[in-house]
Amino acid sequence: MATVPFEFACDMAYGFMPVPNEFQRVGYVTAFAGLGLAQALDSDLTVTNPLSGVRTTVVGVLGQFEWAGGVADPLEIEMYVSQENAAQLKVLQQYPLKTTKVSALNYLIIDYDPEAKHWFTQAAPYQPPLSGIVAGNASPELNVDLTPVVVQEGIDVNVYQVSVQIAPGANQAYVLTFANSSSTSETKAWGLVTGS
Repeated sequence: MATVPFEFACDMAYGFMPVPNEFQRVGYVTAFAGLGLAQALDSDLTVTNPLSGVRTTVVGVLGQFEWAGGVADPLEIEMYVSQENAAQLKVLQQYPLKTTKVSALNYLIIDYDPEAKHWFTQAAPYQPPLSGIVAGNASPELNVDLTPVVVQEGIDVNVYQVSVQIAPGANQAYVLTFANSSSTSETKAWGLVTGS
């Protein structure tokens, strides 16, 4: 059976500063730990979650999320993080990683359903957090760009792009949820447990 890929381009600027009467897909990374970091990355970016309308803090704002759809395929994440979090990850990128294990990953992608006229969760882990490994053993798929990116003209906030591919670890199985509207959703397996 063929796998169906999932690709979500998220509006980074809207993720930080929603514009009234505009409805752009947004995504957030709410937890990220592992890779030999002394502690989880801080949730130090303040955003407004359009689903709840509440101001909240997140680790990163998504620019792109991709998954080829297979149980062993990596989650490809492009996110924008604070200077402090980018600096921590850049240090890890400059040397061979002591570990490629990601001990906690949580994300949330939110979109607007124009027919139902409300926001809905388009993609998220069914039971967060996920764990896994950074894909690419010899050359781990972790890239940190320390070139500042302006969130939005007129707003004095810079963020930094981080791209990472996270594959499921051995004998780990999770369920990911996806939706195309507020009334239809599906679940997909990510990872595989073999034998017992």
